[in-house]
Amino acid sequence: MPRYYFDVINGHGLERDDDGQDLSSENEIRREVTRILTDIAKDEISYADAANIRVNVRDRNGLQVHYGEISFRSGSD
Repeated sequence: MPRYYFDVINGHGLERDDDGQDLSSENEIRREVTRILTDIAKDEISYADAANIRVNVRDRNGLQVHYGEISFRSGSD
């Protein structure tokens, strides 16, 4: 089963995933990216007026194979 690494880029900078996860399909990769993004967004959006969160997925060769991102802005007009 292929191993994938999920690097997070947010207001705290880059958090590189050195452990990775064994996943067997594009759907599993997408679900994991969604889980990571929503978990981080719950924490960061609750106290911020703006947040940008991105997850880059690398394969075992270090090539980016997928990504997901969320942007959030809050304010008044």
